[in-house]
Amino acid sequence: MKKFTLFFLALLTFWQASAQTKTAPNIAVDKKAIEAAVKTLFDSMLASDTVKARSVMAPNLRIIVIGKSPEGAVTTRETTGKQFLATLASQPAQTMDERYWDSQVQINGDLASFWCEYAFFNAGKFSHCGVDVFQLYRSSQGWKIVNLAYNMRRENCDMQAIPPK
Repeated sequence: MKKFTLFFLALLTFWQASAQTKTAPNIAVDKKAIEAAVKTLFDSMLASDTVKARSVMAPNLRIIVIGKSPEGAVTTRETTGKQFLATLASQPAQTMDERYWDSQVQINGDLASFWCEYAFFNAGKFSHCGVDVFQLYRSSQGWKIVNLAYNMRRENCDMQAIPPK
């Protein structure tokens, strides 16, 4: 009985260690897939490609823009994924250029967040910078963006940190 108990404990320990080593690579794979979904959205903006954008968007995508009124009060504006796609379709390619850096990914099961600093260029001219916060969920087709909140500012932008096109 003592040998069986030792064998069982050894087997249980091995199984737990094996399960832990399988989890770590999955997190790395998920992080890459999450960043790829965000990058696909930015690439679709630059190409004005609504099909590519839709491929990483949840059908009920919400976009919240945090800004300031002329008086300095904080404002919020909500847009739907459908409205975003209509705007994207109306823009010529190479107009909407969003570049990001300093990204962070958090994952808990089928929910993830992607936080990054960004700079937005409109038709080649710097427009504004800020922070994007994406919320994604794992669907049967991969990670999909379900919410995006971002702020916009024209001052205190770290122009040295902006990646080249």
